[in-house]
Amino acid sequence: MAEQNIRLRTLSYLIAAGAGAALTLAVIDKEAAREPAGEKQAVPERKPVVQVPKIPVIPTPPPPLDRAALLAAAANAADAVAGGDALPQSNAALVGRSYILRMPFGCRGEMTKEKESWAGWSFNPKSRALRLTARANDLADVEWVKQLADTMTFDAVEGFWLRRPWTRADQCGAGDLTLSDAVLDASAQRLAIAQFYSPEGPRTLRRGDRPYSSTIKMGESETTSPRGYQLQLEGKLSGFPDGQPVHCLQRDPSIAPRCLIAVEFERVAFVVPGKDEPIVEWR
Repeated sequence: MAEQNIRLRTLSYLIAAGAGAALTLAVIDKEAAREPAGEKQAVPERKPVVQVPKIPVIPTPPPPLDRAALLAAAANAADAVAGGDALPQSNAALVGRSYILRMPFGCRGEMTKEKESWAGWSFNPKSRALRLTARANDLADVEWVKQLADTMTFDAVEGFWLRRPWTRADQCGAGDLTLSDAVLDASAQRLAIAQFYSPEGPRTLRRGDRPYSSTIKMGESETTSPRGYQLQLEGKLSGFPDGQPVHCLQRDPSIAPRCLIAVEFERVAFVVPGKDEPIVEWR
């Protein structure tokens, strides 16, 4: 009797366990049936890849060479020639660079002898007319310039002598240091800036015998500049056939070499010292 009770109890446990398992499977199947079919096979969405366009880096051009930089290049070339050395490669790297050079004139007041002056100004108080004049030098027939040009072919060389090439100052001095506009004599002609014009090249800024000259009507309240005026030259360093922008020649070791900076003139203007707006310009 006891053995029969044990068997019945064991059987009831098995039946209960089976029923519980069946109920669990039924619940799982029911929950699974509630889920949408699409979620069973859901594939993770691929995030879109944003293509960021590469912006090209445009190098900033170097600033124009000023008077100090041009004088430094000329001094380096003169030093090399005086020492019998090759012209510096640092100068060759300047070919193609832009430059802006301002040269003062009219520091002592109005021009009185135009033929004896390289530049000057005059003012008519009645008509209020301001006249500005600057004359380029014709260097085509100068013997030492021909030697510097070597194999270059040209039919004109026009440019200007840099006054006081030992100073970076590009404005009028004061007192006894005020600049004269008199044409430099040969002994004072040490550094020139000029363009070699080839026979087939453009002649836009070729002047020949014509000076840069203009007359401007001034207003009643306007006055002439107490600090004179400036001739502004702009363009690029062109260089000689050997790739150097400055050539020098020294005949006597006790006298400083003569040097010439080869350039292209792209703009010539008259300006008031300290102002950027030109009074008049040629391009």
